Amino acid sequence: MENRPIIKLSWSPTRTGLLATLSKDSSVIKLYDIQHVAIGDEVESAIVERVLQPYGQHAIASFSWHPGHENRLLSITPSGTIKDTTVFERITLNWSPYTNMAWACGRRLLQFDEDAEPRVTDDISNKMKQRAIVGYGLKTEQVWENGVLGGEIALQNIWSWIDLVKSLRDEGKQKLNSKLSGYKMQGAKAILKGELTPVGFPSKSELQSVPWVGLERHNGGQRHIYRNECREMALQLCGWSFNRDGVTINDFLDRLQSDGHYERAAAIALFNLKIRNAIEILNKGSTADNGKGGDINLNVVAMALSGYTEEKKTLWREMCRELKTQLSSPYLRAMFAFLIADDNYDEVLYEAGIAIQDRVAIACIYLSDIKMMDYIEKLTAKMIEVGNLDGILLTGLTKEGVELLQMYVDLAGDVQTASFVMAEASPELMKDGRVKEWVDSYRDLLDMWRLWHQRALFDIHWFRGESGSRPSQQVSVSCNFCGKSISTSVQGRGPRRPFIHYTARTPATKSKVTCCPGCRKPLPRCALCLMHMGTASGMGSYKALGNKPTVSAGVKESKQVHFANWFTWCQSCRHGGHANHVTDWFREHTECPVTGCTCRCMTLDSVGKTTTDSLAQIL
Repeated sequence: MENRPIIKLSWSPTRTGLLATLSKDSSVIKLYDIQHVAIGDEVESAIVERVLQPYGQHAIASFSWHPGHENRLLSITPSGTIKDTTVFERITLNWSPYTNMAWACGRRLLQFDEDAEPRVTDDISNKMKQRAIVGYGLKTEQVWENGVLGGEIALQNIWSWIDLVKSLRDEGKQKLNSKLSGYKMQGAKAILKGELTPVGFPSKSELQSVPWVGLERHNGGQRHIYRNECREMALQLCGWSFNRDGVTINDFLDRLQSDGHYERAAAIALFNLKIRNAIEILNKGSTADNGKGGDINLNVVAMALSGYTEEKKTLWREMCRELKTQLSSPYLRAMFAFLIADDNYDEVLYEAGIAIQDRVAIACIYLSDIKMMDYIEKLTAKMIEVGNLDGILLTGLTKEGVELLQMYVDLAGDVQTASFVMAEASPELMKDGRVKEWVDSYRDLLDMWRLWHQRALFDIHWFRGESGSRPSQQVSVSCNFCGKSISTSVQGRGPRRPFIHYTARTPATKSKVTCCPGCRKPLPRCALCLMHMGTASGMGSYKALGNKPTVSAGVKESKQVHFANWFTWCQSCRHGGHANHVTDWFREHTECPVTGCTCRCMTLDSVGKTTTDSLAQIL
């Protein structure tokens, strides 16, 4: 809003959207940089205001843009002083989806960095792009393979957990309460609270005394454990559903040793009261030469374990407390803390270096009902607070799981993993606003990277989880005049029917849409046959065509049109026509068919590079 009368108003002849104004007796020329932004179907303008003051506080009589030089103008004062002024553009730093950086000033490129990619290898956007190329998240049979493609421990854990839950559900070992049918994957917290039981709450745990295995002298010793159905189901989620005869646990421990995880294998054996197995694993790890073991300290720890006794006040316990503080391995520290614990396992449960599934399993075995739920609640809150993906074991794919994933996305920016994980959730959770935002962001990234194939595969993968739903139309041809879609499939959803030009009803003719349903302006003409486009965005009927393509079951023939009649146009010069006419033209020509246009349309697309021969096969 100007307080003084405007005496001069002029658009820049060399710069789109740059408007200059001069008020009476003013010493400044105001510049308005008007940029148009598309928001949905509407186009809104964003205005950036700048001020040009060539004479300080002296008034300006008039100004004039240079007709050819960009952002250059002449201004004159009432006394006749003339000054040549250049309006400098702001220098902008631009980051491309291909990890290139460019500094631009108006139409001039100041600097372009093509070697930025090696410096951003660890950037999450580059990681997501590489994962998308190799098919990350799309493995549906062997779900755990997605974790291998992810290449990170946290991703391997979450996909292994999803694979485990699906297998348990398929085997009938994890049955949902009818009240929780909206959630496909419950976590350990909901299971321990009894939400999966028919009555909706857990039964009281049974206290049992279990002897050590491998401590025959002095009648060995015993530890108190708690058992009920909910605890057993939670142990299954943790991967600790071992048979009491030890066959299954031995297989599990062998897998850990083959991967070089001797310390964890020994600790799990000890937590299951198999102290002799733990000693043997440590001895084996101390002599391993696979690059992951070979730690002589494991032999020392094994020797210390062999002297274990249940007596409370002994020199052995004092030495264990002393040795525990000097160990760097969290699992070795937890082993000594477990041996000297007097029904208080806090030092084990709050050892940060131990995997979440192992800590939850220990709580399920050795804590009373009240202490166990108190610990699980605190651990769940902590996992959500720090956005730790391992916490999905506790939350499951529920509302708390969405909160955890939101924190993970906020910290890591990995919308790819969050989107694919939620594709395994229930349809109700897939409609959550936060989930939709992740999915839309990931789709935009795939579009920017021009990974069209991966984008299509993701959409198929996502919508398979929403029973009875299908993706809405995302691409349509819009009118040059009003900007609305001219597709009959889109317009037909509203109360207004498209205007149709009817011709004589013969086998060779049919009704055609020849104008925009919104503003009734005629559709563009084909640059070659000069006829108005008569097919709206690939929607019509096959009946007038001789070679009828195969249509899959459930798809109406009246919803598709042969590719030869589709709209095709150049994204540079905007000229085009029927697909078959354009294809025939570029078999023999390289330039645009429109007279006076020198655009080499078929050579501009560096992505497609589709030859006319391959297009001919489609036609």
